[in-house]
Amino acid sequence: MNINLNQIQQKKHNLYNLIVIYNPEISESLHSNLIEYSEGINKTPPLFICYDINNKLPIQLESVNYIVNVQPGIARVEIQQLYRTQHYQVPISLEYMFIIDKQSAVSKIVAELGEEKVQGIVKELEEVKQEYKYKERLKQGEIMILSQQDKQNTDLKKVRIGCLAPRKILKITFEYIQPLKVYLNQFWILEISSIHQLQNQQFNYYSFYKQVQQSIDLKRLEQNYKQNIIVTIHLQNLLTFVKSPTHQIKLENNYQQFFNVNQKKSQVISLDNKYPQNFDPTKNFSLLFQSNDINQPHSFLTHTNNHALQHVKFCATLTLIPKFNQLPPEDAYNSYINDSNVSTQTKMKRENYLFLIDRSGSMEGTRIKKAKQSLFLFIKSLPEDCLFNVISFGSNSKKMFEESQQYNQESQDKAIDDVNKMEANFGGTDIYKALQVGIYNRENRTANLETINAFILTDGDDSPERIIDLVKNENKANYRIYALGIGDGCNQNLLKSITEIGNGKCHFVADNEDINAKVIDLLDDSMTYYLKGFKIDFPKINVSQIIPDPESLTSIKQNEELVIQVLFANPIQKILDFHLSCYDPQENKKISYKYTFNINESQQSEYFHKLAAHKFINYYENSQQLNLKKLNKIKVDQWNFYDQDLINLSIENQILCSKTAFICEICNLKDNFKQQITDKIYFQNQKVESISDQYSKDNDSMDSESSDNSMDQCMQPSDPMQVLSSVMPLCIQEPDIQCCQEENQEISKDQYDQTQKLNSFEQKKYGQTVLINYIDLFKYVQANGSFILDERTNHLIKLFSLENENHLENILWATIVSLFYLELHCQNDKASWQQIYQKGIKFLQKNGQDFIKIKAKYFQKYKNLFQSSN
Repeated sequence: MNINLNQIQQKKHNLYNLIVIYNPEISESLHSNLIEYSEGINKTPPLFICYDINNKLPIQLESVNYIVNVQPGIARVEIQQLYRTQHYQVPISLEYMFIIDKQSAVSKIVAELGEEKVQGIVKELEEVKQEYKYKERLKQGEIMILSQQDKQNTDLKKVRIGCLAPRKILKITFEYIQPLKVYLNQFWILEISSIHQLQNQQFNYYSFYKQVQQSIDLKRLEQNYKQNIIVTIHLQNLLTFVKSPTHQIKLENNYQQFFNVNQKKSQVISLDNKYPQNFDPTKNFSLLFQSNDINQPHSFLTHTNNHALQHVKFCATLTLIPKFNQLPPEDAYNSYINDSNVSTQTKMKRENYLFLIDRSGSMEGTRIKKAKQSLFLFIKSLPEDCLFNVISFGSNSKKMFEESQQYNQESQDKAIDDVNKMEANFGGTDIYKALQVGIYNRENRTANLETINAFILTDGDDSPERIIDLVKNENKANYRIYALGIGDGCNQNLLKSITEIGNGKCHFVADNEDINAKVIDLLDDSMTYYLKGFKIDFPKINVSQIIPDPESLTSIKQNEELVIQVLFANPIQKILDFHLSCYDPQENKKISYKYTFNINESQQSEYFHKLAAHKFINYYENSQQLNLKKLNKIKVDQWNFYDQDLINLSIENQILCSKTAFICEICNLKDNFKQQITDKIYFQNQKVESISDQYSKDNDSMDSESSDNSMDQCMQPSDPMQVLSSVMPLCIQEPDIQCCQEENQEISKDQYDQTQKLNSFEQKKYGQTVLINYIDLFKYVQANGSFILDERTNHLIKLFSLENENHLENILWATIVSLFYLELHCQNDKASWQQIYQKGIKFLQKNGQDFIKIKAKYFQKYKNLFQSSN
């Protein structure tokens, strides 16, 4: 995809034609320049494309309507899309592509082709192969097939629709359920777009782009239609705050009313017609809202009338957003729109940061440079009151300090000096021994009052089974394991596994990709507040499933909502009390919550069951991927759980899994639709004593049962997607694509010229040439967050050109101007310097300086210095 520089000169609201999709062969910094200039449009636009298969041409989308229903914790999104084929003279074969996040569950898909209407039914792939004459039926327009997911890109879905006559209307409706995000534990966040931050998932992103590029001529893709959004929020109390950072909204106050027996209130939110930009299809929609009980436990009791689900007829959903922050709503909202962290009054316990750097021979060259750069940024960004250590590993492991050191200027200088001298000269790769030496040692086992944050930087592979077993057996509630996989050859499954078990997070960075933003994202995650030690006490009911099992949760962090779903049959009691307990390490106290349900007030709804089934499927398939011998994070009343049970769960709830697919047939009668769902369900469940009885036993007994409850190694038949692909060439299975670029691949001349032009554009935008980057500026950051600059750097950032009217000390003034410089000239890399920026603000606060007030007084003057010097 070539970038037309003339388009860059257009007004900001027209830039969407330029960024419909990213080209991974163009540098990330080039993309970020465009995004920074596009008025806050989310980094990756939503992707809903219907296209002509033969000519790879997108069909003109005429309108999109979003109808969203929100309850605490979840949103149900229905998207209605209208296409026209008025420019075609002959029938065309259509395919439909869309993106949906792995945490979201597709609950409905319907296509109306002229007079015909087809609706999706989840069926087993093997059944499709054996029972459906899908080749002939596909050509006749009677059937379409939705592949559940691509192996590499689980977010990418494609539907083969069939033929559509010219000058006809195609309407596609699909619905999905998605969890709501949380911000600072003060707001729920509704984000309509389903592919947020996809480009940051390096492995998926390249493959995603390549596959889309194979199917569609992206240059012909236009987004000149209108989109409309209506959101209805159902809460137990009225909204106390609601704002959209992306759109002008209006509250339909006439719709406020009590709408059910639980006395929950409904608020309808729509786009304001006075603002045409509201209907720009390139603007992803975000909404932040809260009620006065957002930090109180919420509960929902629903039931299903699906006969296949009577053993789990009721679904009790328990939610909790812990109260970690005490900020005014406007301050918290401004923090969100400014993408800045805010400090709170809660004091974290002292934390120990351990950095395990791979110095094996395979890290030589670019990779060891990236690892050293990561360590530099990690060390410079650490909080003041912490301990830290660096462990180098290869065939052997070596600590930088015999014991973790207090973070101060002396230890920071020593660490940076040692990092600069590091080479890739440690032989092979022994991650197992590095974990033993660096994390799971006697020193850390006795440090119960400290949180251990371990960061593994590696490009290698090792025996995954024994490493995973080590983390499972040794990890504690106060341990968090993070990983940064460097290069194209690292074992992604291994790193994902140990960070999943270790309650951490992992990122992967290609050999030619910038690493810094991902480094800081991992560090940010390690600094969040959290609750741990969850336990639930049940009433006298026969529990079938608990998703997830509270006792499997290592912690719930800030910006996460605890959502536990308990599924059970019809109980004898009508009033049910659940008790949830946990521990707050910040306040050093135990907390307990009570959830009360009245069976007579249960609401009929399929959606909570569907969301629970979707989570169950993800946990099960993740357990298989990690080769775990028991269901990961789930309690289920079966001794064994097999692939056929997974298929039954998928069909019963009409939620996709890896072994099922949407089969869309002409089916206008709901009774026929429901009958087809129940035609193919097997019951192989071996019932054991109820989960509630298991929980009532002592811990020793529970441990024993946990072992007995382990699932057998699941059967591994040939991949049904491969079978389907071999039988039906028109199916949607994509070939495996080598998505990562070759190591040390040089930028092409066109890309270099393009980058130079964009740099020139940036210079014109700022009115001067940027002479120092943020990494060079970070060399002068001290452990306490201050900046001590040399004479050359003082000149480059124009330190003395801005008048120090209050005669502040040099170290204070240098810190202030350095923060100004970051904000003015390094916006594209904000994610990489945000932690150091916050450290600088805290340093100023400790010395009696209000940075916000200083910025209001001086920042525009500072900006003018650079503009006038051009």
